[in-house]
Parts: sequence; C-alpha cells; structure tokens
Amino acid sequence: MTDRERILAAIRGDVPDRLPWVPRLEFWHRARLRQGTLPQELRSLDLVEIADKLGVGCYSVVPDFTDCDLATDMLDRTLGIFSLPVLPYRVTLEGVDRKVTRRGHETIVEYHTPAGSIRTASIFTEEMLDAGASMSWVTEHAIRESRDFDVVGYIFSHLKVEPQREGYLERRRRVGDRGIVIAYAIGTACPMHHIMKEFMPVDQFFYALHDYPEKMQALAEQMEPFYDGIKRCAADSPGEVVLLGGNYDDSITYPPFFRKYIQPPLRDYAALLEARGKYLMTHTDGENRKLLPLYLETGFHVADSVCPYPMTSCRFDELMEAFAGRVAIWGGIPSVLLCEGSATRDDCRRYVGDVLARYGRSTRLILGVSDMVTADVEWDRFLYITEQIARLN
Repeated sequence: MTDRERILAAIRGDVPDRLPWVPRLEFWHRARLRQGTLPQELRSLDLVEIADKLGVGCYSVVPDFTDCDLATDMLDRTLGIFSLPVLPYRVTLEGVDRKVTRRGHETIVEYHTPAGSIRTASIFTEEMLDAGASMSWVTEHAIRESRDFDVVGYIFSHLKVEPQREGYLERRRRVGDRGIVIAYAIGTACPMHHIMKEFMPVDQFFYALHDYPEKMQALAEQMEPFYDGIKRCAADSPGEVVLLGGNYDDSITYPPFFRKYIQPPLRDYAALLEARGKYLMTHTDGENRKLLPLYLETGFHVADSVCPYPMTSCRFDELMEAFAGRVAIWGGIPSVLLCEGSATRDDCRRYVGDVLARYGRSTRLILGVSDMVTADVEWDRFLYITEQIARLN
C-alpha cells in the first residue's frame, strides 16, 4: 500500500498493510533551516522530498501558514481570516478600508468601516522564529471594548467566501501517494469558538460572555454566513477528509460550553460529509479527558493531533479504549519524548516499543508526533521510531 492508501484505510476502519507514520515536520524544518542545522543529507530537499527520503508519510493536515504571500494572505490573521492558496475557499473583505503598518516582525492593521474602526497588532518574536513558528502572536486583539463588537460584526457580515481549488489540487499533485491532503476549513468549530480564540484573551472572553451576552450572541449570528460559506466550499472540494475546529481543552472549552456551542456544528457537519462519502477531522490536541464522551456523541471521524501523557493526563491506552475503534486517532507520540531535556532515550524507546507492541497492527490509528516535531528534537530518536515501524512488516 502507499501512504495515502494506508491513511484512508485506517480512517475507514480497514487494516492497512502497516501502521501509517505521518509526523509533522514543518516546525522542525523551518527552525533548522534558520539555524543552519539541518542534517547534511536533507539540506537541499523540501518537506515532500524529506518525507520520501525518510520513508515516512508526507504530512498535509494543518496547512503551513508560511507557505503563502505573507503580505496579503495572512493580513487578516488577527481576525482569524486566512486566504492561503491551499485552502478550499478564498475570503474577500468588502466595504472595509485597511491601513497596514509594519515594523520589523510586527504588523499593525487598522480596519475602518461605516460602523467604526478597530486596530489589531501581531508579532513574531525572535524566539518564535527560532522555534519555527508559523503563526504570529496577537498583541492587540480586535475586541477590547463593547463598541468593537459592532465593527467586527460589520466586517464579518460583509465578507465574500468563494471556492478555490487550484492550490489544493496542486498540493495534492505534489504530495501524490505519499500522503493525504486534508481540506482545511477553519481551526475553530463555530462563531462563538472563533470569538473565544481570535478576538480577545480567553479571560476577557468569559467576562464578555457574562457582561455582554446579547452582543456576543448577535456577533456570533453575524458570523454564521461566513462559517456556512467555508463549510460549503470545503464539503464541495475534492478533499476526502475535511478539518473543522480544534484546540479544545476541557478547562477552557469545558463540557457544558462544548456541548452548547461546539458539538452541534461538528455533529451536523460530520453527518453532511458522511452523506457525501467524506470524513470529518477535528484537532483534539489539548486536555481531553472530560471531553471524550462528548467527542463520541459528536460523530466526527478523525481525532487529529491526539496528545497523550505526559503532555496531558490521558494515557495512550485510555485514548485508544475511549475511541473504541469508532474514531481514528492521528498522533499519539508526545513531542517531549523526542527531546533530551524532557525525557531520556530509554523513556522514548520504552514508550514507542509499548505502543507498537500493543497497537502496531491496529486499525483507526495514524501515528504522528503531537502536535509537531519540535526544533529541539534529538534526530536519532526520530529515526528510531521510523526504523521500528518499518520492522513491523
């Protein structure tokens, strides 16, 4: 089987010829390029070629947010709006004037609308760049006082969401049989989740939800057409698997919040995709223990970036048992096990050996590093995992 066939077999619940191993290497690659410390034999290769050389699947799940025209496609990053070529849609702001100021790695954007103006700012620090970060840090959020709700609501009610396929199809041609290119919808599951993640710090979000419930609900309703457009474009795209939503944590997107705001749109979208013979993936990289029962009720098909103990409280066995062959797990290797300062080599080998002994012939498992292979990985540990998986044949 090819890596593409192995991944799809695992998602369907079939048993692939060997365990799919699809690590996310882009952060490690960017950081090592910047530092000049890539292994010699990989220095002239891109990530697709590196996956080929290493004999691993080519990761194309969460897009590389640096693989675009940063001056235009990431301009509205502080609003949670992205226009990367690989996405199955493109967003255009209408009736909005922008003033953009750049100071080094900082970007300031002022949005002027008939409803008023807001200012946002984001930055890449040297530390972030050294770590291979792909997303800037928001230093000035879109909503800082009650009048800002009207401005953000105006912006989102005057967006145009249009389908695009060329970038996705080009990426799929480039990846070929080395992996599967996920149709990435958006990293938040619904408007209220979007408001929480993108428009204000999380503590301020919960204050606002208490102090301004009508404004919060009105804004979420103004954003619904934006979400409907994205979901329609993603469902109509050539992608067999669509990613919607992520970054859940049972202390922030706690069970009652998840049940009220996040579960219904995920459940509806999973049913829509299933009726079309497609699959819904969502990005479950946080503390999941109290959310596991809700995940099963929601009906999505792939839990992406599953991150077990010691990075969360859930051990890998618990996660495999909880999903019980009903949801495919993508992930499973905590990134800290690959790093000298966080775990010994014996810790890493013992964990990998146990996982492969128990689940090396399992279905509904695509092994990956959660959330990514980091810049400080010990390369021989990574190669050890690859070698052990190859020996399963």
